[in-house]
Amino acid sequence: MQLTRRRRSVTRGPLAVAVVALAAAPAWADGELSMRGVYYKERATRVIQPMLDGLFEVGDHGTADAHVLVDAITSASVAAGNDGTYFTERRVEGGGGYVREVDLYKVGASVRYSSEPDYTSMFFGVRGAVELFDRNLAVTASANLGKDSMSNAGAPPMVPRLEDDLSTVLGSIGLAQLLGRDMVASLTYDVSRLEGQQANLYRSVIAAGMQVAERHPDRRTRHAVAATFKWFVPSTMTTLIAGYRRYHDSWDLDAHTPEVRVIQDVGDGTAFSVRYRYHRQDKATFYQPRYDSSTLEFLSDDIKLSAFDSHTMAAALELSGDVLGFTGRLGEMRGQIVIEYIDQNNRFGNALVAHAALTVPFAY
Repeated sequence: MQLTRRRRSVTRGPLAVAVVALAAAPAWADGELSMRGVYYKERATRVIQPMLDGLFEVGDHGTADAHVLVDAITSASVAAGNDGTYFTERRVEGGGGYVREVDLYKVGASVRYSSEPDYTSMFFGVRGAVELFDRNLAVTASANLGKDSMSNAGAPPMVPRLEDDLSTVLGSIGLAQLLGRDMVASLTYDVSRLEGQQANLYRSVIAAGMQVAERHPDRRTRHAVAATFKWFVPSTMTTLIAGYRRYHDSWDLDAHTPEVRVIQDVGDGTAFSVRYRYHRQDKATFYQPRYDSSTLEFLSDDIKLSAFDSHTMAAALELSGDVLGFTGRLGEMRGQIVIEYIDQNNRFGNALVAHAALTVPFAY
């Protein structure tokens, strides 16, 4: 029951979230199984992603998690060597982790592996947390190592085969402070270092009237700072969340992302939420919409490196099983539906995202 209550408290307010994060280990084996599906559609790309997540208590002081997902990506892209015709590619990912609580400390590790016909990725991470000042302050830290291998195996037979790799090191530190009975604030700093192939092995750039392969720097350092404030209003059972993220990297790309969210508990296991997110970024220093020379050191046709802004508007509905007449464990089931619309002024065009999930608790 402890895990179930922890997950449900996400829609009950930030105080419940903070208290759970600082709570003692559960007393008996309990778990949750979540079945999710995501649909993403923009101008030339469609992604369908089913996934399965599990969360399990291990003994009196441990929690394990596992997930598996499949991406089915359908896209029209000259970059894939198909002259703009539609193609479908699948990616399979699996991963898991374990966290153990020892007094005021938590330590854990995780691993993730994904594979597609021309790309494989492996990540390994460790993390820890400590609770201070009567458990009013939580300090977290994590470190991750990643190794990606890629090729242009999907290109036409006459195109020379290319293979390369990418290494990633990522570190993170965070603080979460209770500001009162119903308020909590958090601050997170992330830094990552990427070395290796960061251009798309399929993608080409039109420069001085010629088609040349995309070329990116082989090193990139990323910095991001994110702040979040959560306030639960007991009289109306409303949770207000405000956040801001600042990003900068060694390619001179800067981004600002504020976000606001309102979660309303309407009783009987039902909650409704709305969210608005604004994202604005400038371009990487070497990115140009049009290149007049093919001999430049770096060339890119990656829209994610261009200057653009976007508006994300989302609404979500969450229901528990008891609303539908179930009792016991089935009454603690949770269903969620999320709809997002992304308005962005780049060549990707606007996008629609639909997300559905069913979470079922169980004991073992």
